[in-house]
Amino acid sequence: MHSTNAVAGTKDLTWRLAEFVPVIGENLKGVRAAAESIDEIIQEVALPSIELVNMMTAVSSTDDGIDLLTPLASAESILNSADGALKHSKTRLASINTAMTVGPVSEAVVKLTGLVSTASDTVSEIAPMVSSSSAVLGQDAPRNYLLAFQNNAESTALGGSAASYTLINVDKGKISISAQAGGSNDLKDGTPVDVEVDQSALDLYSDYLIRFPNTSTSRPDFPTAASIMQSFWARDKGTVVDGVISIDPLALAQILKATGPIPLNSGDLLSSDNAVSLLVNEIYFRYGSYDDYPIVDAFFQNAASSILTRITGGDFDIKTMLTSITDGINQGSIMVWSANPAEQSLLDGTRIQGVLPKTNDDATVIGTFFRDVSASKIDFYLQTSAETTTNVCEAPENPTFTTSVTLHSNLTQDQADDLPDYISPQNFGSDYFATEVFVYGPVGATLASSEIPMQGERTSIDPGANDLGRPVAKFTAYLKPGETSVVTATFTGAPGAYGQLEARGTPMVNMTSHTLVPGSCG
Repeated sequence: MHSTNAVAGTKDLTWRLAEFVPVIGENLKGVRAAAESIDEIIQEVALPSIELVNMMTAVSSTDDGIDLLTPLASAESILNSADGALKHSKTRLASINTAMTVGPVSEAVVKLTGLVSTASDTVSEIAPMVSSSSAVLGQDAPRNYLLAFQNNAESTALGGSAASYTLINVDKGKISISAQAGGSNDLKDGTPVDVEVDQSALDLYSDYLIRFPNTSTSRPDFPTAASIMQSFWARDKGTVVDGVISIDPLALAQILKATGPIPLNSGDLLSSDNAVSLLVNEIYFRYGSYDDYPIVDAFFQNAASSILTRITGGDFDIKTMLTSITDGINQGSIMVWSANPAEQSLLDGTRIQGVLPKTNDDATVIGTFFRDVSASKIDFYLQTSAETTTNVCEAPENPTFTTSVTLHSNLTQDQADDLPDYISPQNFGSDYFATEVFVYGPVGATLASSEIPMQGERTSIDPGANDLGRPVAKFTAYLKPGETSVVTATFTGAPGAYGQLEARGTPMVNMTSHTLVPGSCG
Protein backbone atom coordinates (compact mmCIF):
# COMPACT_ATOMS: atom_id res chain seq x y z
CA MET A 1 0.00 0.00 0.00
CA HIS A 2 1.27 3.49 -0.85
CA SER A 3 0.15 4.87 2.52
CA THR A 4 2.01 2.12 4.39
CA ASN A 5 5.16 2.80 2.39
CA ALA A 6 4.85 6.50 3.11
CA VAL A 7 4.58 5.86 6.85
CA ALA A 8 7.56 3.50 6.74
CA GLY A 9 9.67 6.30 5.31
CA THR A 10 8.84 8.61 8.22
CA LYS A 11 9.95 6.04 10.81
CA ASP A 12 13.56 6.29 9.73
CA LEU A 13 15.87 7.52 12.54
CA THR A 14 17.26 10.30 10.32
CA TRP A 15 13.70 11.55 9.66
CA ARG A 16 12.82 11.57 13.35
CA LEU A 17 16.00 13.44 14.30
CA ALA A 18 15.32 15.97 11.57
CA GLU A 19 11.96 16.74 13.17
CA PHE A 20 13.88 18.58 15.93
CA VAL A 21 15.57 20.90 13.45
CA PRO A 22 14.07 24.42 13.68
CA VAL A 23 11.61 25.36 10.89
CA ILE A 24 12.09 22.21 8.79
CA GLY A 25 11.23 19.97 11.74
CA GLU A 26 7.61 21.12 12.04
CA ASN A 27 7.12 20.48 8.32
CA LEU A 28 8.48 16.94 8.66
CA LYS A 29 6.22 16.35 11.67
CA GLY A 30 3.28 17.57 9.59
CA VAL A 31 4.09 15.22 6.74
CA ARG A 32 4.48 12.29 9.16
CA ALA A 33 1.21 13.09 10.96
CA ALA A 34 -0.66 13.26 7.66
CA ALA A 35 0.88 10.01 6.39
CA GLU A 36 0.21 8.13 9.64
CA SER A 37 -3.37 9.40 9.78
CA ILE A 38 -4.12 8.44 6.19
CA ASP A 39 -2.59 4.98 6.66
CA GLU A 40 -4.46 4.32 9.91
CA ILE A 41 -7.77 5.35 8.35
CA ILE A 42 -7.15 3.12 5.32
CA GLN A 43 -6.15 0.12 7.44
CA GLU A 44 -8.73 0.50 10.20
CA VAL A 45 -11.66 1.98 8.30
CA ALA A 46 -11.50 1.89 4.51
CA LEU A 47 -10.36 -1.69 3.91
CA PRO A 48 -12.77 -3.28 6.44
CA SER A 49 -15.58 -1.13 5.03
CA ILE A 50 -14.87 -2.35 1.51
CA GLU A 51 -14.95 -5.91 2.81
CA LEU A 52 -18.32 -5.24 4.48
CA VAL A 53 -19.75 -3.73 1.28
CA ASN A 54 -18.60 -6.80 -0.64
CA MET A 55 -20.28 -8.99 1.98
CA MET A 56 -23.54 -7.08 1.63
CA THR A 57 -23.35 -7.05 -2.15
CA ALA A 58 -22.86 -10.81 -2.21
CA VAL A 59 -25.83 -11.46 0.08
CA SER A 60 -28.02 -14.25 -1.28
CA SER A 61 -31.34 -15.90 -0.52
CA THR A 62 -31.48 -18.78 1.97
CA ASP A 63 -34.31 -20.71 3.59
CA ASP A 64 -34.15 -18.21 6.45
CA GLY A 65 -33.97 -15.14 4.21
CA ILE A 66 -31.24 -12.52 4.58
CA ASP A 67 -28.67 -12.83 7.36
CA LEU A 68 -28.71 -9.25 8.60
CA LEU A 69 -27.16 -9.83 12.01
CA THR A 70 -23.72 -10.94 10.77
CA PRO A 71 -23.02 -7.83 8.67
CA LEU A 72 -24.40 -5.67 11.48
CA ALA A 73 -21.91 -7.19 13.93
CA SER A 74 -19.14 -6.50 11.40
CA ALA A 75 -20.35 -2.94 10.91
CA GLU A 76 -20.35 -2.32 14.67
CA SER A 77 -16.77 -3.60 14.91
CA ILE A 78 -15.68 -1.40 12.01
CA LEU A 79 -17.33 1.67 13.54
CA ASN A 80 -15.60 1.05 16.87
CA SER A 81 -12.24 0.82 15.09
CA ALA A 82 -13.07 3.86 12.99
CA ASP A 83 -13.94 5.89 16.07
CA GLY A 84 -10.58 5.11 17.65
CA ALA A 85 -8.61 5.70 14.45
CA LEU A 86 -10.27 9.02 13.74
CA LYS A 87 -9.78 10.25 17.30
CA HIS A 88 -6.09 9.31 17.12
CA SER A 89 -5.79 11.18 13.85
CA LYS A 90 -7.50 14.29 15.23
CA THR A 91 -5.10 14.37 18.20
CA ARG A 92 -2.08 13.74 15.98
CA LEU A 93 -3.00 16.45 13.48
CA ALA A 94 -3.88 18.94 16.23
CA SER A 95 -0.29 18.71 17.48
CA ILE A 96 1.00 20.30 14.26
CA ASN A 97 1.57 24.06 14.40
CA THR A 98 0.52 25.04 10.87
CA ALA A 99 1.77 28.59 11.46
CA MET A 100 5.30 27.15 11.24
CA THR A 101 4.80 24.95 8.16
CA VAL A 102 5.09 25.78 4.48
CA GLY A 103 1.98 26.30 2.36
CA PRO A 104 1.53 22.83 0.86
CA VAL A 105 2.03 21.12 4.24
CA SER A 106 -0.27 23.58 6.02
CA GLU A 107 -2.98 23.10 3.39
CA ALA A 108 -2.71 19.31 3.58
CA VAL A 109 -2.92 19.27 7.39
CA VAL A 110 -5.85 21.71 7.49
CA LYS A 111 -7.76 19.84 4.79
CA LEU A 112 -7.12 16.45 6.35
CA THR A 113 -8.13 17.79 9.79
CA GLY A 114 -11.46 18.95 8.36
CA LEU A 115 -12.12 15.63 6.66
CA VAL A 116 -11.22 13.65 9.77
CA SER A 117 -13.39 15.86 11.96
CA THR A 118 -16.40 15.44 9.64
CA ALA A 119 -15.87 11.69 9.44
CA SER A 120 -15.53 11.45 13.20
CA ASP A 121 -18.81 13.32 13.74
CA THR A 122 -20.55 11.03 11.23
CA VAL A 123 -19.24 7.89 12.91
CA SER A 124 -20.36 9.21 16.29
CA GLU A 125 -23.88 9.71 14.91
CA ILE A 126 -24.10 6.36 13.12
CA ALA A 127 -22.49 4.12 15.75
CA PRO A 128 -25.38 4.19 18.27
CA MET A 129 -27.87 3.37 15.50
CA VAL A 130 -25.86 0.38 14.33
CA SER A 131 -25.30 -0.75 17.90
CA SER A 132 -29.05 -0.79 18.58
CA SER A 133 -29.94 -2.37 15.23
CA SER A 134 -29.35 -5.93 16.42
CA ALA A 135 -32.02 -5.45 19.10
CA VAL A 136 -34.33 -3.85 16.53
CA LEU A 137 -33.88 -6.99 14.39
CA GLY A 138 -34.89 -9.28 17.22
CA GLN A 139 -31.53 -10.60 18.31
CA ASP A 140 -32.49 -10.62 21.99
CA ALA A 141 -36.28 -11.02 21.69
CA PRO A 142 -38.79 -11.09 18.81
CA ARG A 143 -40.14 -7.74 17.63
CA ASN A 144 -43.42 -6.82 15.94
CA TYR A 145 -43.59 -3.89 13.54
CA LEU A 146 -46.60 -2.42 11.78
CA LEU A 147 -46.03 -1.56 8.11
CA ALA A 148 -48.49 1.11 6.98
CA PHE A 149 -49.13 1.69 3.30
CA GLN A 150 -50.10 5.27 2.43
CA ASN A 151 -52.13 6.07 -0.68
CA ASN A 152 -51.01 9.41 -2.13
CA ALA A 153 -54.12 9.64 -4.32
CA GLU A 154 -56.02 10.58 -1.15
CA SER A 155 -53.56 13.10 0.23
CA THR A 156 -52.76 13.75 3.86
CA ALA A 157 -49.85 15.77 5.20
CA LEU A 158 -47.51 12.77 5.49
CA GLY A 159 -48.48 11.30 2.13
CA GLY A 160 -51.94 9.77 1.97
CA SER A 161 -54.66 7.76 3.62
CA ALA A 162 -53.20 4.88 5.63
CA ALA A 163 -55.76 2.21 4.79
CA SER A 164 -53.62 -0.92 4.43
CA TYR A 165 -51.48 -2.54 7.12
CA THR A 166 -49.09 -5.47 7.44
CA LEU A 167 -47.84 -6.83 10.76
CA ILE A 168 -44.21 -7.93 10.49
CA ASN A 169 -42.45 -10.21 12.95
CA VAL A 170 -38.67 -10.05 13.28
CA ASP A 171 -36.89 -12.81 15.19
CA LYS A 172 -33.08 -13.07 15.19
CA GLY A 173 -32.98 -11.17 11.90
CA LYS A 174 -35.57 -13.34 10.17
CA ILE A 175 -38.54 -11.34 8.85
CA SER A 176 -42.01 -12.82 8.37
CA ILE A 177 -45.56 -11.54 7.86
CA SER A 178 -47.83 -12.17 10.85
CA ALA A 179 -51.06 -10.49 9.75
CA GLN A 180 -52.55 -8.07 7.23
CA ALA A 181 -55.50 -5.72 7.36
CA GLY A 182 -57.37 -3.09 5.40
CA GLY A 183 -57.53 -0.23 7.88
CA SER A 184 -60.99 1.15 7.18
CA ASN A 185 -62.56 -2.29 7.07
CA ASP A 186 -60.64 -4.31 9.68
CA LEU A 187 -60.12 -1.57 12.28
CA LYS A 188 -62.95 0.21 14.11
CA ASP A 189 -63.67 3.42 12.22
CA GLY A 190 -65.26 6.30 14.04
CA THR A 191 -64.31 5.25 17.57
CA PRO A 192 -61.37 7.35 18.82
CA VAL A 193 -58.34 5.64 20.26
CA ASP A 194 -57.02 6.60 23.67
CA VAL A 195 -53.79 8.34 22.71
CA GLU A 196 -52.38 11.67 23.82
CA VAL A 197 -52.40 14.25 21.02
CA ASP A 198 -51.74 17.99 21.26
CA GLN A 199 -54.87 20.13 21.24
CA SER A 200 -53.33 22.21 18.45
CA ALA A 201 -53.39 19.12 16.22
CA LEU A 202 -57.04 18.45 17.03
CA ASP A 203 -57.85 22.12 16.36
CA LEU A 204 -56.32 21.90 12.90
CA TYR A 205 -57.28 18.38 11.86
CA SER A 206 -60.33 17.65 14.09
CA ASP A 207 -60.82 14.45 16.03
CA TYR A 208 -60.75 12.58 12.69
CA LEU A 209 -57.06 12.38 13.51
CA ILE A 210 -57.75 9.85 16.27
CA ARG A 211 -61.11 8.45 15.11
CA PHE A 212 -60.08 7.01 11.74
CA PRO A 213 -56.86 5.10 11.05
CA ASN A 214 -56.70 6.27 7.44
CA THR A 215 -56.55 9.94 8.52
CA SER A 216 -53.98 9.36 11.28
CA THR A 217 -51.36 10.75 8.87
CA SER A 218 -53.06 14.16 8.61
CA ARG A 219 -50.50 15.98 10.78
CA PRO A 220 -46.94 16.43 9.43
CA ASP A 221 -45.46 14.59 12.39
CA PHE A 222 -44.92 10.86 11.99
CA PRO A 223 -44.58 10.09 15.73
CA THR A 224 -48.14 11.39 16.10
CA ALA A 225 -49.41 9.19 13.27
CA ALA A 226 -47.45 6.14 14.42
CA SER A 227 -48.68 6.32 18.00
CA ILE A 228 -52.27 6.54 16.70
CA MET A 229 -51.74 3.54 14.39
CA GLN A 230 -50.15 1.60 17.23
CA SER A 231 -53.16 2.34 19.41
CA PHE A 232 -55.65 1.26 16.74
CA TRP A 233 -53.80 -2.03 16.21
CA ALA A 234 -53.50 -2.73 19.94
CA ARG A 235 -57.18 -2.00 20.58
CA ASP A 236 -58.67 -3.75 17.56
CA LYS A 237 -56.13 -6.53 16.87
CA GLY A 238 -54.76 -7.18 20.35
CA THR A 239 -51.07 -6.77 19.52
CA VAL A 240 -48.89 -3.95 20.85
CA VAL A 241 -46.30 -3.26 18.16
CA ASP A 242 -42.70 -2.21 18.83
CA GLY A 243 -42.65 0.30 16.02
CA VAL A 244 -44.32 1.57 12.86
CA ILE A 245 -42.88 1.86 9.35
CA SER A 246 -44.64 3.87 6.66
CA ILE A 247 -44.15 3.60 2.92
CA ASP A 248 -46.03 4.86 -0.13
CA PRO A 249 -46.21 3.90 -3.84
CA LEU A 250 -43.67 6.60 -4.72
CA ALA A 251 -41.08 4.82 -2.58
CA LEU A 252 -42.17 1.40 -3.80
CA ALA A 253 -41.54 2.49 -7.38
CA GLN A 254 -37.95 3.31 -6.41
CA ILE A 255 -37.51 0.02 -4.51
CA LEU A 256 -38.78 -1.95 -7.52
CA LYS A 257 -35.77 -0.64 -9.43
CA ALA A 258 -33.68 -2.78 -7.09
CA THR A 259 -35.93 -5.85 -6.97
CA GLY A 260 -37.02 -5.89 -10.59
CA PRO A 261 -40.64 -6.55 -11.64
CA ILE A 262 -42.73 -8.69 -9.27
CA PRO A 263 -45.64 -10.89 -10.41
CA LEU A 264 -48.92 -10.57 -8.49
CA ASN A 265 -51.81 -12.99 -8.06
CA SER A 266 -53.94 -10.70 -10.20
CA GLY A 267 -51.72 -11.42 -13.20
CA ASP A 268 -50.14 -7.96 -13.08
CA LEU A 269 -46.40 -7.51 -13.22
CA LEU A 270 -45.63 -4.78 -10.67
CA SER A 271 -42.65 -2.67 -11.77
CA SER A 272 -41.00 0.66 -11.14
CA ASP A 273 -42.74 2.00 -14.25
CA ASN A 274 -46.31 1.08 -13.33
CA ALA A 275 -46.34 0.88 -9.51
CA VAL A 276 -47.71 4.36 -8.84
CA SER A 277 -50.41 4.40 -11.51
CA LEU A 278 -51.49 0.80 -10.82
CA LEU A 279 -51.64 1.12 -7.02
CA VAL A 280 -53.32 4.53 -6.74
CA ASN A 281 -55.47 4.75 -9.87
CA GLU A 282 -55.79 1.84 -12.29
CA ILE A 283 -56.88 -0.69 -9.67
CA TYR A 284 -59.94 1.48 -8.92
CA PHE A 285 -61.01 1.49 -12.55
CA ARG A 286 -60.77 -2.29 -12.51
CA TYR A 287 -62.70 -2.66 -9.25
CA GLY A 288 -64.54 0.65 -9.02
CA SER A 289 -67.51 -0.23 -6.84
CA TYR A 290 -67.40 -0.03 -3.05
CA ASP A 291 -68.84 -3.54 -3.08
CA ASP A 292 -65.49 -4.66 -4.48
CA TYR A 293 -63.51 -3.57 -1.42
CA PRO A 294 -62.56 -7.17 -0.44
CA ILE A 295 -60.95 -7.62 -3.86
CA VAL A 296 -59.13 -4.28 -3.58
CA ASP A 297 -57.90 -5.09 -0.06
CA ALA A 298 -56.70 -8.51 -1.22
CA PHE A 299 -54.86 -6.88 -4.12
CA PHE A 300 -52.98 -4.49 -1.84
CA GLN A 301 -52.21 -7.24 0.65
CA ASN A 302 -50.82 -9.46 -2.10
CA ALA A 303 -48.71 -6.57 -3.45
CA ALA A 304 -47.29 -5.87 0.02
CA SER A 305 -46.52 -9.54 0.79
CA SER A 306 -44.99 -10.14 -2.65
CA ILE A 307 -42.64 -7.19 -2.32
CA LEU A 308 -41.66 -8.15 1.24
CA THR A 309 -41.02 -11.75 0.17
CA ARG A 310 -38.71 -10.57 -2.61
CA ILE A 311 -36.83 -8.24 -0.27
CA THR A 312 -36.52 -10.60 2.70
CA GLY A 313 -35.34 -13.32 0.35
CA GLY A 314 -32.38 -11.14 -0.64
CA ASP A 315 -33.36 -11.09 -4.30
CA PHE A 316 -32.37 -7.53 -5.15
CA ASP A 317 -29.44 -5.33 -6.08
CA ILE A 318 -28.06 -3.94 -2.80
CA LYS A 319 -26.51 -0.79 -4.26
CA THR A 320 -29.69 0.19 -6.10
CA MET A 321 -31.73 -0.64 -3.01
CA LEU A 322 -29.67 1.65 -0.78
CA THR A 323 -30.05 4.49 -3.28
CA SER A 324 -33.79 3.86 -3.61
CA ILE A 325 -34.36 3.83 0.14
CA THR A 326 -32.31 7.00 0.58
CA ASP A 327 -34.36 8.76 -2.10
CA GLY A 328 -37.58 7.57 -0.48
CA ILE A 329 -36.51 8.88 2.92
CA ASN A 330 -35.45 12.26 1.54
CA GLN A 331 -38.79 12.84 -0.21
CA GLY A 332 -40.74 11.86 2.90
CA SER A 333 -42.07 8.58 1.50
CA ILE A 334 -40.37 6.29 4.04
CA MET A 335 -40.68 6.98 7.77
CA VAL A 336 -39.93 5.01 10.93
CA TRP A 337 -41.04 5.30 14.55
CA SER A 338 -39.93 3.21 17.52
CA ALA A 339 -42.01 2.73 20.65
CA ASN A 340 -38.72 2.46 22.55
CA PRO A 341 -37.78 6.05 23.58
CA ALA A 342 -34.05 5.28 23.54
CA GLU A 343 -34.23 3.84 20.02
CA GLN A 344 -36.51 6.64 18.84
CA SER A 345 -34.04 9.26 20.12
CA LEU A 346 -31.36 7.80 17.86
CA LEU A 347 -33.41 9.02 14.91
CA ASP A 348 -33.44 12.63 16.12
CA GLY A 349 -32.45 15.03 13.37
CA THR A 350 -32.95 12.51 10.54
CA ARG A 351 -35.53 12.71 7.76
CA ILE A 352 -36.66 9.14 8.36
CA GLN A 353 -38.16 10.26 11.68
CA GLY A 354 -40.80 12.26 9.80
CA VAL A 355 -40.72 15.40 11.95
CA LEU A 356 -40.20 19.09 11.30
CA PRO A 357 -37.06 20.65 12.83
CA LYS A 358 -37.59 22.20 16.25
CA THR A 359 -35.30 25.19 15.52
CA ASN A 360 -34.29 27.32 12.54
CA ASP A 361 -30.57 26.96 13.29
CA ASP A 362 -29.57 24.32 10.74
CA ALA A 363 -32.38 24.92 8.25
CA THR A 364 -35.29 27.33 8.04
CA VAL A 365 -38.03 24.95 6.96
CA ILE A 366 -41.30 26.07 5.38
CA GLY A 367 -43.89 23.30 5.13
CA THR A 368 -46.67 23.01 2.56
CA PHE A 369 -49.06 20.15 3.25
CA PHE A 370 -52.34 18.93 1.78
CA ARG A 371 -55.31 16.86 2.93
CA ASP A 372 -58.11 15.62 0.71
CA VAL A 373 -61.51 16.20 2.33
CA SER A 374 -63.61 14.89 -0.55
CA ALA A 375 -63.42 11.23 0.57
CA SER A 376 -61.86 10.31 -2.76
CA LYS A 377 -58.75 9.19 -4.63
CA ILE A 378 -58.89 12.36 -6.73
CA ASP A 379 -55.35 13.61 -6.05
CA PHE A 380 -54.02 11.48 -8.89
CA TYR A 381 -55.35 14.39 -10.96
CA LEU A 382 -54.18 17.27 -8.74
CA GLN A 383 -51.18 19.40 -9.66
CA THR A 384 -49.56 21.61 -7.01
CA SER A 385 -46.72 24.09 -6.73
CA ALA A 386 -45.41 26.46 -4.08
CA GLU A 387 -43.14 29.52 -4.04
CA THR A 388 -41.58 31.03 -0.93
CA THR A 389 -39.97 34.48 -0.93
CA THR A 390 -38.11 36.01 1.99
CA ASN A 391 -35.96 38.97 2.97
CA VAL A 392 -34.11 36.96 5.64
CA CYS A 393 -30.76 37.68 3.95
CA GLU A 394 -31.26 41.45 4.27
CA ALA A 395 -33.24 41.58 7.51
CA PRO A 396 -32.36 38.60 9.72
CA GLU A 397 -33.58 40.43 12.84
CA ASN A 398 -37.11 40.92 11.47
CA PRO A 399 -37.56 38.69 8.41
CA THR A 400 -40.76 37.93 6.53
CA PHE A 401 -41.58 34.70 4.69
CA THR A 402 -44.35 34.56 2.09
CA THR A 403 -45.51 31.26 0.60
CA SER A 404 -47.93 31.07 -2.32
CA VAL A 405 -49.48 27.68 -3.10
CA THR A 406 -51.17 26.82 -6.39
CA LEU A 407 -53.62 23.94 -6.83
CA HIS A 408 -54.87 22.90 -10.28
CA SER A 409 -57.38 20.19 -11.20
CA ASN A 410 -56.00 18.31 -14.19
CA LEU A 411 -59.41 16.92 -15.19
CA THR A 412 -62.13 17.67 -17.70
CA GLN A 413 -65.77 17.48 -16.63
CA ASP A 414 -66.33 14.48 -18.92
CA GLN A 415 -63.44 12.65 -17.26
CA ALA A 416 -64.79 13.51 -13.82
CA ASP A 417 -68.24 12.19 -14.73
CA ASP A 418 -66.72 8.86 -15.79
CA LEU A 419 -64.67 8.26 -12.62
CA PRO A 420 -65.49 5.09 -10.66
CA ASP A 421 -66.95 5.33 -7.17
CA TYR A 422 -63.62 4.69 -5.43
CA ILE A 423 -62.03 7.74 -7.11
CA SER A 424 -64.91 10.20 -7.44
CA PRO A 425 -65.47 12.38 -4.34
CA GLN A 426 -68.08 10.79 -2.07
CA ASN A 427 -68.91 14.17 -0.59
CA PHE A 428 -69.43 16.15 -3.83
CA GLY A 429 -69.77 13.70 -6.71
CA SER A 430 -68.14 14.86 -9.93
CA ASP A 431 -69.12 18.51 -9.42
CA TYR A 432 -65.96 19.48 -7.53
CA PHE A 433 -63.52 18.29 -4.90
CA ALA A 434 -61.98 19.86 -1.81
CA THR A 435 -58.42 20.01 -0.53
CA GLU A 436 -57.18 21.52 2.71
CA VAL A 437 -53.88 23.40 2.56
CA PHE A 438 -51.66 23.83 5.62
CA VAL A 439 -48.67 26.19 5.44
CA TYR A 440 -46.29 25.85 8.38
CA GLY A 441 -44.08 28.88 8.97
CA PRO A 442 -40.63 28.99 10.61
CA VAL A 443 -40.18 28.03 14.25
CA GLY A 444 -41.16 30.91 16.55
CA ALA A 445 -42.66 33.04 13.77
CA THR A 446 -46.14 34.58 13.74
CA LEU A 447 -48.77 34.44 11.01
CA ALA A 448 -49.04 37.97 9.57
CA SER A 449 -51.67 37.42 6.86
CA SER A 450 -53.61 34.84 4.82
CA GLU A 451 -54.89 35.71 1.35
CA ILE A 452 -56.64 34.12 -1.64
CA PRO A 453 -55.28 35.69 -4.88
CA MET A 454 -57.24 33.21 -7.05
CA GLN A 455 -60.00 30.73 -6.37
CA GLY A 456 -61.89 28.09 -8.29
CA GLU A 457 -65.41 27.16 -7.19
CA ARG A 458 -64.54 28.78 -3.85
CA THR A 459 -61.70 28.90 -1.34
CA SER A 460 -61.90 29.66 2.36
CA ILE A 461 -59.44 30.92 4.93
CA ASP A 462 -59.87 28.61 7.91
CA PRO A 463 -58.80 29.13 11.54
CA GLY A 464 -55.10 28.46 11.90
CA ALA A 465 -53.13 27.49 14.98
CA ASN A 466 -49.68 27.23 16.46
CA ASP A 467 -48.63 23.61 16.03
CA LEU A 468 -45.28 21.89 16.51
CA GLY A 469 -43.81 25.23 17.59
CA ARG A 470 -44.82 26.86 14.30
CA PRO A 471 -47.59 29.16 13.08
CA VAL A 472 -49.95 27.45 10.64
CA ALA A 473 -52.11 29.05 7.97
CA LYS A 474 -55.03 26.88 6.84
CA PHE A 475 -57.18 27.06 3.70
CA THR A 476 -59.76 24.88 1.96
CA ALA A 477 -59.83 24.99 -1.84
CA TYR A 478 -62.91 23.73 -3.70
CA LEU A 479 -62.11 23.06 -7.36
CA LYS A 480 -64.31 22.09 -10.26
CA PRO A 481 -62.59 20.03 -12.97
CA GLY A 482 -59.99 22.19 -14.71
CA GLU A 483 -60.03 25.00 -12.13
CA THR A 484 -57.12 26.62 -10.25
CA SER A 485 -56.80 28.14 -6.81
CA VAL A 486 -53.93 30.15 -5.28
CA VAL A 487 -53.51 30.80 -1.56
CA THR A 488 -50.85 32.88 0.17
CA ALA A 489 -49.55 32.99 3.75
CA THR A 490 -47.08 35.54 5.14
CA PHE A 491 -45.13 34.97 8.37
CA THR A 492 -43.02 37.35 10.44
CA GLY A 493 -39.95 35.74 11.94
CA ALA A 494 -38.61 36.38 15.42
CA PRO A 495 -35.04 37.66 15.85
CA GLY A 496 -32.54 34.83 15.86
CA ALA A 497 -30.40 32.55 13.74
CA TYR A 498 -31.81 31.33 10.43
CA GLY A 499 -30.26 28.46 8.53
CA GLN A 500 -30.56 27.76 4.82
CA LEU A 501 -34.16 28.12 3.58
CA GLU A 502 -35.71 24.70 2.89
CA ALA A 503 -39.11 23.57 1.61
CA ARG A 504 -40.85 20.40 2.74
CA GLY A 505 -44.29 19.09 2.04
CA THR A 506 -46.64 16.26 1.24
CA PRO A 507 -45.20 13.72 -1.21
CA MET A 508 -47.83 14.02 -3.93
CA VAL A 509 -48.49 11.71 -6.89
CA ASN A 510 -47.64 14.69 -9.09
CA MET A 511 -44.63 16.09 -7.25
CA THR A 512 -45.12 19.57 -5.83
CA SER A 513 -42.72 22.05 -7.39
CA HIS A 514 -41.15 24.19 -4.62
CA THR A 515 -39.39 27.43 -5.55
CA LEU A 516 -37.31 29.38 -3.01
CA VAL A 517 -36.43 33.05 -3.59
CA PRO A 518 -33.63 33.66 -2.90
CA GLY A 519 -32.24 30.17 -3.16
CA SER A 520 -29.55 31.03 -0.61
CA CYS A 521 -27.94 34.03 1.05
CA GLY A 522 -24.70 33.46 -0.82
